[in-house]
Amino acid sequence: MTRRKLKSRTGIFHSKNPTAIVVMWRGQEICHYGSMDEFVDSHLAVVETLEKKQEDVLAEAYRDST
Repeated sequence: MTRRKLKSRTGIFHSKNPTAIVVMWRGQEICHYGSMDEFVDSHLAVVETLEKKQEDVLAEAYRDST
């Protein structure tokens, strides 16, 4: 892989040694999980938090408009 591709690498990757799930953003490792279950549990927790915050923002917007 070229240096430029490595620098801009973004995504979720499977590492074999040691076995792990690695999340990369623009060439930087931002998260490292020991298993797919750990990754999924973490992702679900983040999604639930975002959904709750979105509900709060919408509720506040409707309160302000009435």
